This record gives sequence, C-alpha cells and structure tokens, in this order.
Amino acid sequence: MRKNMKKATALLIAAAMAAGLSACSSGGGGETKAPSGTQAADSGTSGAAAESAPGKEEAAKTASDEKVTIRFSWWGADTRHEATLKVMDMYMEKHPNVTIEGEYGAFDSFYQKLQTQLGGGTEPDIISVDYKWVSDLTAQGELFVDMNSLTDQIDMSGFDMDFAKIYGAKGDYLIGLPVGINGMGYLYNVEFLKQYGVEPGDDWTWETVLENGKKVQEQDPSKHLMYNHADHWVYMVKAILKQMNGQNLVKDDYTPGFTAEEMAKIFDYERQLVETGTVPPFAEGVLYETVYADQNPNWLNQDLGIFPTSSSLVPGIAKASDFELATLRYPVAKDAVDPGILVTPSVFLTISANSKHPDVAADFINYMLNDPEAISVLKDTRGIPANETAKEQLVEEGVIDGKVSTMVAQALSGAGAAENGPSLNSEVLVLLKDYIQEVGYLQMTPEEAAAEFRSELEALLETIKP
Repeated sequence: MRKNMKKATALLIAAAMAAGLSACSSGGGGETKAPSGTQAADSGTSGAAAESAPGKEEAAKTASDEKVTIRFSWWGADTRHEATLKVMDMYMEKHPNVTIEGEYGAFDSFYQKLQTQLGGGTEPDIISVDYKWVSDLTAQGELFVDMNSLTDQIDMSGFDMDFAKIYGAKGDYLIGLPVGINGMGYLYNVEFLKQYGVEPGDDWTWETVLENGKKVQEQDPSKHLMYNHADHWVYMVKAILKQMNGQNLVKDDYTPGFTAEEMAKIFDYERQLVETGTVPPFAEGVLYETVYADQNPNWLNQDLGIFPTSSSLVPGIAKASDFELATLRYPVAKDAVDPGILVTPSVFLTISANSKHPDVAADFINYMLNDPEAISVLKDTRGIPANETAKEQLVEEGVIDGKVSTMVAQALSGAGAAENGPSLNSEVLVLLKDYIQEVGYLQMTPEEAAAEFRSELEALLETIKP
C-alpha cells in the first residue's frame, strides 16, 4: 500500500509541476495572470544585481519615471488576498508608472509551482517564501537578492534581525524579511466544547486530547473533537518528538533524531487518535487534508471542535466560521524535555535575483511593511507583524485580532528550539507523510512503520547530506 501511495504522491507532484504557471485553484481566491505581452524575467541577471542596486535617490527617480511591471506571488485565505490587492492598488496610485501583477492561490501547490518557475527563470519579482523552504532554496544558490544589501532601500529598524536570520539565513546571506510572527495552537469552537463538556485550558497534554476525544465520541459518534490538516500531522510528530527527547527529526549531522522505539510511541499515539474517534478516519478526511478550516465543510458545519492551525490563518478561518472561536495552547507533555511549540516567521518576502527591477520591488516591500496606511489595510492577515513599529500601530488602532495575539502569546509560553535545515528538507517531509498515512489508514503497525521509516530515512539522508 505504501508504495502505491508514494507513487500517487509522485504523480500528484509531477502533475503540479507540469501545470507550471497555471492558476492555483482551491486556495480561496484566483490568480491574476500576467498579460500575454508581459516579458519573462531576464534569466541572465544574477544575485550580483543586488550589490549594484540603486540607492534611495536613484530608486525614487526610477519609481517616478520608468514604466515598469513587477509580479508578486503569495498564498492564503481571502482576507489576505483582498488586503494585499488593495495595498497594491494604493501603491500603484502613488506610482502611476508601476504595474504590480498579483499571483495568488493555494498553499499546497505553491512550492511545486515556484520550483518550476525558478527552474525556467519565470519566477515573479517578489516571492513569498515559507520558512520551511529556506534550507532547500539556499542549497540551490543565491536565488534571491540578499536582504542585507537593501538596508538603504528598506527600513529594517523595526525588525528583530536575529529572529530573521535564525530562519531565513545561510551564513551571512539573508533570503528575505519576515512579515509576521506565527505561533501554532488549537483554534476551537466555543459552543462545541461546551456542548460536550470539554473544559478548555492551556495545560492540555496529549493524554488530555485523547480523554476529551473519547468524551465527544461517547455522546455522538458522528462528531469528532479534532481534525488534523496533513501538514499538522507532520507538525504533531515533530512536536511530540522534541518534547520526548529534545531532538529535531533530523540532527545537524544528517542522522535521525530518534530511535525506532521512540517513533513507534509517536505513531502509536497517532493510531489512538484514529481508533478512539478523536479525529475522523483518514478515509473520511482525505478530501480536506490539504485545505484549511475555512474550506473544510465538516468544520463549518460544526462537526469538529478543534482545528490545529498557525496564528496567521486565524483571521481567514474566523471570517468563514459562523460561530464563536477561541484558542488553546498547543499540547505539551508533562515531562517534556523541550516544550516543542514552534514560533516562526509566517512568511518571508523575497526578491528574485533575476528581477529586472529589484529597486522597485524593494520600494514596494518597504511600502508594504512600513507605510502606516498599508499597515492599517494589511492588519494581521500575515500574522502579528514582525515589524515592531507596525505591531504597535495595530495595537493602538485595536485592529489586531485578539485570537491571533492570544495564540502567539500561548505559543511563546511553550516555545521550543528552532528547527534545523535538515528537518525541513522536502524529501524528508514527504517520506514522513507516507508513514503517517500508513499508520493513519491502519495499514502498518506503529512498530513496523517506525522501523521502516527510520531505515528508509537513513538511506535518504545519505543522498542529501552535504
């Protein structure tokens, strides 16, 4: 079964890559395609272009005189799309010579599309990058302008640059600027938990989740306490592992950060979540495993009580949910070696090294992150702003969603050590997802899956280590 599933996964990825520049579909919002006459980025330009980027005076002249078109790509919910498009329009009104084309859609196909674009030299000028991709992308060379070279064009005084470098740098090379701060947590339906006698609290452990899952099932087998998006199964495995032994999934020396016995315990917990009905059977949830709560009918119909999510996605989910929501801290084991909750950048804004207009791209990023009017429009659609000045403005305006700030605070109370690059490798994550599905579909025992996963991971790491 696992081989068939891996084959299916490979076919899906191949299909996504073959789609190339086609529009992303299921992510709550379409894609504004470039006009047919728009030229592709000049693939002959290198990262050295950033070093000779014009200063503020020359950039201002370029922005006011030259007719230019730049492209900007991102993913997210409708709330993020609408706010971003409005800020683009605001910037273009101030700079009539500039046209900014938006390319936006679903997260699940974004990275495959980006890799296709990078391979063909057709990537946008400004690109949103998830922190999980930084290790893979920097291993391919300096594909993006080094943000350290743009301090005269982008005001970075409000950013914690140490935080930016932890997740976005390789040596002295900084891939981009973090837009927001993301914390993981549980978003829950207040009335659902109350109806089934589930008491929320920031002291939940993994046993608490199981106990409350059983409580819901005993009262109504058609309801489930929780639903895990596919990426959050991976997140859960990593969090439990870090709490168990303090290790990342893969160590810095490219060896597994776990024993087969430790991974078997984690896979056994996954199986218990399924067998107790705490989560729906994998076969029922497969249709929604790559979309978020705002597009999951079982959540919107109130058949689920909890949706694990990152704080930056809360506004979009809240807008789509016709019921009261609140947040819980992500579970932490009582004897945790490391609390294991990740607090990360919600997204990095980067500039392609192939961009013909890096000065204009930098000017727009500066506007997006630092202009008071733009900040008021974007609000917290990409999480609590990483720019302290922007955060203070939104706090004063009272526009930061209380659930977002609460989830970030809850995550910070249990923040774990940062993940390392090897643990974020895309091939490693695909392999882990394969075995999570084997256990979730009850096709392999936790012990069998753990032993095979560790063995196959060791072989994979030998091929990808430097």
